[in-house]
Amino acid sequence: LRTTFIVGFPGETDRHFESLIEFIHAARFERLGVFTYSQEEGTAASRMPGQIPEKVKRGRRDRLLSEQRIVAREIAASSVGKRIRVLLEGAVDRNALDQDRVFFDEHGLSRAQATATFSLANRTWLAARGEMDAPEVDGRVYVRGKSPTGDFAHVRVIGHSDYDLVAELE
Repeated sequence: LRTTFIVGFPGETDRHFESLIEFIHAARFERLGVFTYSQEEGTAASRMPGQIPEKVKRGRRDRLLSEQRIVAREIAASSVGKRIRVLLEGAVDRNALDQDRVFFDEHGLSRAQATATFSLANRTWLAARGEMDAPEVDGRVYVRGKSPTGDFAHVRVIGHSDYDLVAELE
């Protein structure tokens, strides 16, 4: 399931927001986007009482994304051991990994808040995406092995981060 929410709409209360948090944990969205309400001059909503301060809207967005990260991590973990079909997009190089704030260590793949050092450990890694993943938006599948770019392949998931999967070619 994929959806997007707007937080901070005029009149949104703390109780409304807490209900939304409960809902995302119950619904378990695989992909979730969050935007803050933006007051647009001339719209009915711009004249509504209960305008939410920017700081509160940003805080709610950040908290909702943080709660979704928990759900996403659980969903990614449930993929370990599964066979999935991916589109192989190309070799992964250090610059791309640095840009994505991804590093490899003895535990597999991690996304870090800050760029970390890593070693590709003399392995070839390919970037791929699952059939349901939008390019440049959703998580990636990092595949160990060599295969032509642009091909579809079946892989076995062997690890995960919050939003990304690690897999091996079958």
